[in-house]
Amino acid sequence: MTDIHPKTLLIALAIEFISLTLVTLPAWRTWPMRSGMARWSMGNAALALSMGLLSQRGEAPGILTVVVANALLIYGAHSVHVAVRMLYEAPPMRTWQRVPPFLAWLALALFWFFDDSPGAVASANWRVGAYATALAWSAGGTSFALFRRAPRPWSLGTWYVFVAMLMPLSGQIVRFVARGGQPRMGDPVIAPTTAVPLYASFAACGVFMTYGFFLLINNRLQEQLRDANARLQEDAATDPLTGVANRRHLETIAATEISRAHRYGWPMTVMMLDLDHFKHVNDRYGHAAGDEVLQTVARVFQRQLRGHDLVARIGGEEFAILLPHSDILGAEVSARRLLQEVRDTAMEVLDGGSVTVSIGIAALAEGETGIASLLSRADAALYRAKSAGRDRVAVDEPVAT
Repeated sequence: MTDIHPKTLLIALAIEFISLTLVTLPAWRTWPMRSGMARWSMGNAALALSMGLLSQRGEAPGILTVVVANALLIYGAHSVHVAVRMLYEAPPMRTWQRVPPFLAWLALALFWFFDDSPGAVASANWRVGAYATALAWSAGGTSFALFRRAPRPWSLGTWYVFVAMLMPLSGQIVRFVARGGQPRMGDPVIAPTTAVPLYASFAACGVFMTYGFFLLINNRLQEQLRDANARLQEDAATDPLTGVANRRHLETIAATEISRAHRYGWPMTVMMLDLDHFKHVNDRYGHAAGDEVLQTVARVFQRQLRGHDLVARIGGEEFAILLPHSDILGAEVSARRLLQEVRDTAMEVLDGGSVTVSIGIAALAEGETGIASLLSRADAALYRAKSAGRDRVAVDEPVAT
């Protein structure tokens, strides 16, 4: 490896990081996670400039090839850390997390400015130590962010980025071992024995990091797509005001339950429920109060029923409840419990008053294959309950077909 000239490696690294920057630019403009992608692109660009300046060590002014080059290198590593945190929607970094890389670069700059030896070689070990500290801080922070926030088990992209963080650190260790603890061996940036292992690790690190980051973003996009699909399915099945099922979801579930009931000979019943004098609530207290009453009553229904019963809002102040494995007597017991619970629920929006409901019940008849006829019979029973004075239960006995 010592036959490879370090400056050649640095130029190759600059080209590599420029290429990685160009690869990420289209994704930056088109992918939803633009902020994290932007920081990643900026990090690669900073690393490319840093490598280009380092390759001019001994030919360009030292302030560019030492102070500016290392500032860009530290900024690039820090940007990678920030990009990973953005990807996993971590909270913004605190001051104490941002300061150490800056202090390390400041120490590195001071070592160079106050070293009057040719090429500032006398403080080279100290500068390397300051640079290594900044790199270790950023790489360690990136690894910790992955460890804390990456879903288990780790994806291939997570492993790529995690391993990439270890590469420059391993190269730094090899670099120090190669120096053999000697305090001065010329400029460490262009000394083949010490620089080549580090730059070789940088070359692998750059490819691993960017490829891994693309895989991480792809995983995150897939997770977001799954979450969005789940939300769409939930929205399609849920009444937005009360949070219970809507009519479409009731019909879907009812079709399955009716088929099971006929196949296994299980009983099944349906309740139709309507809030009594609800128009009066809206007229007197306002529609906002009416909405809150509907939400409260829906919560009462859900709280009082079994886990496999399904509460749905049919429209306006009308609800339906599907009760699998429940015969007409069991449904009537549940309905009377609901009447009492709603009656006893004081509502602040009604000045501490309460509402009542009327309930109609129908049981699945032999040969009945659709929910429409079952709901219709339950609705007829509900009408009788209202005609009889409201706040009561009426039952429609099943009729064989």
